[in-house]
Amino acid sequence: MKRYVFSFDDFKQSDNLKIGPCEYSFNNEGTIVKNSNLKLSIDANKYDEVVNIVCNITGSMAFECSRCLEIFDKNTDISFEYSFTKQEGSVDITDVIEQNIILNIPMKPLCSDNCKGICQVCGNNRNIKDCNCSENLNKEFIEEKWKQIKNNWGKYAKSKKKTHSAS
Repeated sequence: MKRYVFSFDDFKQSDNLKIGPCEYSFNNEGTIVKNSNLKLSIDANKYDEVVNIVCNITGSMAFECSRCLEIFDKNTDISFEYSFTKQEGSVDITDVIEQNIILNIPMKPLCSDNCKGICQVCGNNRNIKDCNCSENLNKEFIEEKWKQIKNNWGKYAKSKKKTHSAS
C-alpha cells in the first residue's frame, strides 16, 4: 500500500503541492466493502508555519445489501482537511485517509431505501419475486395459537366446574 507522507521540506520550492487524481486502493476490501474503484486527489498548501492538506476521494464502493444480500455499487464523494505545523516536521496521512473512508461506510448498507429483503421462510429475494410465505406462516401461526388457547380454556373451564361442583 502506498503511503502518503508530507514533510515541511517538500515546500521549499513551491507553496503548493498537488497529487492526483490517482487510483486509491482501499485496505479493507472484502469485509464490508466488497470492492472499490476510488480516486484520490490531494492539494497541499503552505502558509507560513502551517501546511493545510485538502483530500478528495471519489468513485464507487460495492457493498452487500443488509436486507437482500445482493451486491450493489454506491457512489462515494469524501472531502476532508488536515493541517500540520513546521514543528511537527512531517506527517503520514495514510491512516487519516483510511479513517475517513471507514467513517463514510454506511452502518447498514441498503441497495435501495425500499428494499424488501429476503423471505425468512423460503429464502426468496422479495425484490425479484414476491411470495406468500409470510401471510401463510402468519395465518398458520395465529390458527395454532388460537387452537392452543381454546384447548387450554377448555381444560381450565372443566377444572373450574369440578372445583365448583365439589364444594
